[in-house]
This record gives sequence, structure tokens and C-alpha cells, in this order.
Amino acid sequence: MSEDSTRHGTESDSAERTISRRSALALTGGIVVGSALSGTAAAASNQTVVTPDEPLGAESPGSAVNPVDGFADTDWTAGTDLSVVKVTNLDATGEGSFKHAMERDVDGDGRVVVFEVGGVIDLSEANGELDPEASNMFVAGQTAPGPGITLIKGTMEIDGENIVVQHIRSRAGTQTAPGASGEGDAADSITIADEAKNVIVDHCTATWGTDENLSCGDTASDITFSNNLVAHGLAAPTLHPDGDEHSNGSLVGHDTEGMAILGNLYAHNNDRNPRLKGGTRSIVANNVVYNYDTAVRLGDDAESNAGEEYPTQVSLVRNVYRPGDNTPLDDPVVGLNQEDDVLKALVYLEENVTQGSVEMLSESPDERLVVADEPPVLPSGFDAPKGTFGNVLNAASARPGQRVSYDESIVRQTKAKEGEVIDREDEVGGYPSFGPVTRELDVPSDGFGEWLAAHTEAVER
Repeated sequence: MSEDSTRHGTESDSAERTISRRSALALTGGIVVGSALSGTAAAASNQTVVTPDEPLGAESPGSAVNPVDGFADTDWTAGTDLSVVKVTNLDATGEGSFKHAMERDVDGDGRVVVFEVGGVIDLSEANGELDPEASNMFVAGQTAPGPGITLIKGTMEIDGENIVVQHIRSRAGTQTAPGASGEGDAADSITIADEAKNVIVDHCTATWGTDENLSCGDTASDITFSNNLVAHGLAAPTLHPDGDEHSNGSLVGHDTEGMAILGNLYAHNNDRNPRLKGGTRSIVANNVVYNYDTAVRLGDDAESNAGEEYPTQVSLVRNVYRPGDNTPLDDPVVGLNQEDDVLKALVYLEENVTQGSVEMLSESPDERLVVADEPPVLPSGFDAPKGTFGNVLNAASARPGQRVSYDESIVRQTKAKEGEVIDREDEVGGYPSFGPVTRELDVPSDGFGEWLAAHTEAVER
């Protein structure tokens, strides 16, 4: 399957595309995008040190939801000496690779990873692992030439503090190497490690996970998933050690605080859309969930919050739940995880939309599931925008202004109520192959924030 680029066409002109919350800061005034993207000769050194005056990536020019609308922020990038490190090839390891760019020593106090190459990175050549332990890191997939960066046959694990990952596709699939998620375990496409802090995954595509597509480990804090496409978790029972169908969207691990799941499209995942385990404190807002078996599942046991009356707390605001061929219409959207040790959960519901005969809650909900009058979890200053369905279908995925055909097909199926959960990636064309496409980047030492914003606008609109 080739990852050819497609554009929205008339969708980009719809009224729902107009985002009143976007300020002039993200668009950087009168910068000329064409000249900002064209590089002449790259700098002699493979590292340029920049010191942004303003936080990088704080706003999204094409989305109703900003990457910093949750509890995570990019404030750490402002006033910090950041080494800009270039990815120059599609190798899984070695000098010039994505992995090397994230792990190598840098001159600054943090790094921004940029890409002079676009194409497919086969992680099976690295035992299915892309798991650097690196803090103060901004991965700018928007800088890659079209159609961008796609990871296959492995897991991208994000482990550290102060990390942003934008505009990357990850498609684990059936050929993910055994090392991707531990011995004998199934694999996520993108996962946040235990105890990670202040992490944003924004405008990424996560598909074909054999465990979950996009997940977070235990005891993490201030984590945001925004504007992502999370789709087609693989259901074949042989792909998971439990031997059951395991097509899953997102799992948030025990006692994770400050989890924000905002503006994402979840499509064709049987379960965990998302599942929020015991002790988690989350906001789930402005998401579209299409063609699921179960949607939101809450709780089990907890540790750090176990002594509180409601260990698990979530605010569900302005989400759209759209049934498809795999959706049972008699099951409610929100329920407790069915285990004997599930503790009480507090849930707040505001202006969520269900379609067909689907209800948000059972008429006789479990007494351990308590409905709140006020949101128990709410980021400071966040006001969930209206128009969720149109906004999400316009903005979700890696490079929504230059979507590859497979990502575009999922958006199209969500609109038309088509498509289904799949067992294996071969059912939708198999692993992509394209690239390498190269383009030299002339990274400015001054005005780096404007330069990066121009790249962002070029792939989001």
C-alpha cells in the first residue's frame, strides 16, 4: 500500500473549519510559508542551538483544540537552549536515524528533532523498539517532506519529562517484533511509559496496535492526547497472549493524574475508547468515537488514590458516540470495568451526543458509578468548543492537510458510517512503502518559533 497524499477538498472550506479560538500568535503574523519551508544548504553542523522566546507548539492553526488545552504544557521550551537535531535517513538505528536523533548527546538543555527525510521507518530492524529515555524533547514531524514519517512493525515509547510528539504515524501491525512491548506481550503503536510527566502527543496517527493503539502507563502525570487518529486496533485473537479479540483504542494506567484526551477520532476499535483504570483523574472532551463495541470503561483497583471516596474521576464533555456495524445499540457508552475489585468512580457528563438508540448510562447503573454535578477534572481556562464532529473530522490525524489515503479513508468511513473492525492490516492494504523523500532544511537560529509554526500550518490546513 502506498501512502499517497490526499487533500480535504471542499471540507477545508466548511463553516466548522473556522476556529475562533485561534490567535494570531500561532500563525506568526506575516511570515511567508513558501520561503520559510524552502531550505538552501543545511548548516555545516548537524546541530543548531535555538532559544525560543515563546513556548513552541502551544497552538494549532487548524484545530479547535490546542495541544496545551489539557494539563501538559510546552512552557519548558521558552527561554531554553534547544539543540535542533536533524534526521537524515530512514534507518531504524545508527547515525542520522530518528532513534539516534532522540538519543545522541546535544549541546543545549533539550532538543527539537526535525526531519530532512520523509518515508517509512521499519522498526523491526531495531527489534520493534523506539524507546529512548530523553526529557526536554520536541519531535516535529511536521518538518518532514510529504507525505511525512510513518513507523511500522514496532512501538514508539515515550519515556521522560517535558516531551512533545507531533505529526508522526505509527502502525505496529502483525509483524511487530517481540521486543516492542516486553516478552510475550502484545504491542501498542504509541505508548507513554510509567511515571512520565508533562507529555503531549498531538496530531499523530496510531493504528494496528495488537494491544492498544495509543496508551499511557501507570502513575504518569499531566499527559495530553490531542487531535490524533486512533483506529483499527487489530482484533485477531492469535495476536494477543490472552487469546481473545483485542482491538483497543486507549488505556490509561493506574493512578495517572491530569490525563486529557481532547479532539481525537477513535474509529473501528472494539474496546477502550478509552479505558481509564483505577485512580485516574481525566478529562475526555471533544472526541468522536465511531464503530465500537464498548466505549468508555472506568476503574478497577487503585493505589495512591485508593483511600478517597472516588478514586477514579472523569469529566466527559461534548464527545460524539457514533455507532457502526460493530456497535451493540443496547449497551451504554459509560460503564465500570467488570471486575470484582472495582472501586467507586465519579463521572461528569455535559453535552455528549449519542446516535441511534445508544444511551450514555444504563437505566440502572452500578451503584459504584456516581454522576457528578460539577466537573471533577477540568484544566484551567479550558472551555470545550462546540461543533465536535466537524472539527475532529477536519483536524484529527498526522498532517490533516496532507492526509495519506488510508487515514483519509477512515475519516470518510466515519462520515458515511462504513467500515468495520479488522483482524489484520492486510485487510486494508497492508504495510505502506514510500520514500525516501528528501529536503534540506535551513534552520534559523533566530525566529525558530515562526519557522516551526510555518511548517505546522503547512501540514494542518
